Amino acid sequence: MLRPDAQRTIADLRALAAFGRVGTGVNRRALTGEDMAARAWLVERMRAAGLEAEIDGIGTVIGRTPGAKRHVLIGSHTDTVPKGGWLDGAMGVIFGLEVARAAMEAGLPGEVGVEVASFCDEEGRFAGLMGSSVFCGTRTLEDALALRAEDGAVLRDAVAAAGLAGREVARLDPARHVAYLEAHIEQGPVLEQAGKQIGIVTEIVGVERGRVIFTGRSDHAGTTPMEMRRDAMMAAARMMTAAQDVLREAGSQGRVTVGAVEEVRPGVINAIPGAVRFTVDLRHPDAQALDVVADAFQKAAESIAAEEGVEVAVDRFFTSPPVVFDPDLVAQVEATARELGLSTRRMVSGAGHDAGYMSQIAPTAMIFIPSRGGRSHCEEEWTDWDHVVDGTRVLYHLARRLIAS
Repeated sequence: MLRPDAQRTIADLRALAAFGRVGTGVNRRALTGEDMAARAWLVERMRAAGLEAEIDGIGTVIGRTPGAKRHVLIGSHTDTVPKGGWLDGAMGVIFGLEVARAAMEAGLPGEVGVEVASFCDEEGRFAGLMGSSVFCGTRTLEDALALRAEDGAVLRDAVAAAGLAGREVARLDPARHVAYLEAHIEQGPVLEQAGKQIGIVTEIVGVERGRVIFTGRSDHAGTTPMEMRRDAMMAAARMMTAAQDVLREAGSQGRVTVGAVEEVRPGVINAIPGAVRFTVDLRHPDAQALDVVADAFQKAAESIAAEEGVEVAVDRFFTSPPVVFDPDLVAQVEATARELGLSTRRMVSGAGHDAGYMSQIAPTAMIFIPSRGGRSHCEEEWTDWDHVVDGTRVLYHLARRLIAS
């Protein structure tokens, strides 16, 4: 029924990578010229396959087999981080295109068809998972249009500049969408190190992000005795070091990252820092454990502030609870891979994906394929072609199960 064409899939991946190419990677930020050119190309590829395809009012590309009453939705994203990799997100979209294309060639539509989505701004130029959050109704269209990027661009203006203003916005319809499937490179080293071909994603970790601000007093670096200082940087450095200790107490499955020191005031070599601001990213697959870690982190920051004679404020500005995928659909993914003779490993995704929002409304499953060296979000990102072929086979046969059921 569905016959994957691996060479056609690879050719499409290579063609898509030409939009915004930087060295061996890609720079394709959401709603930029490079991104919109890639989306226009994708629409044309969909239409050439016989799909009904369009770009919606916020930049999400939708293509579907015509005539079907219900659809298996397959998707991911084609925007990238700055100077990112060429498979992150893009692979899942092209896999979806190939499934739909093969379905059309096999004589569909039937009652159940295939719908393909490339969600806009998964990587967060304006807000991470923006397109899929609007698609699912988690974020209102008005809230999305008011989002502002770090470069000052407002989404409403970017949408207008791209010629999309006023277009209808695509929505997830539980009555029409049978399930959501997403294939992705792992973006980590687990599958490669374990020698497994397919990752069966059971859940996505919860995320808590905060901004920590230590405020002391700026004084002269040479004339202020050490015991009389209120050094905000010393408190910040202690907290950054203590972060891993706080996490270890909650178990090894968690992750903590101090990703950015956003401000040091006054920021000169001969003055004691009076204020330091930095970010913290906490992740854990267990919601209760994530809360415990976040609370422990805040208490540790308050304790260190008291010891250093400074003040501290912790702004916990983002929380995303863990997501557990549909157990029955996950079991079907695993069974499909094993029937194809592929080795599997059940695993938790440490990164967020559009599938997280989809799972709140429709049965959802994900597969991972290995990333060489675990590299991603960089120009060195690579996945061997045999793994790409394995991934297409699993997705094809899984879609066949769902279309036939």
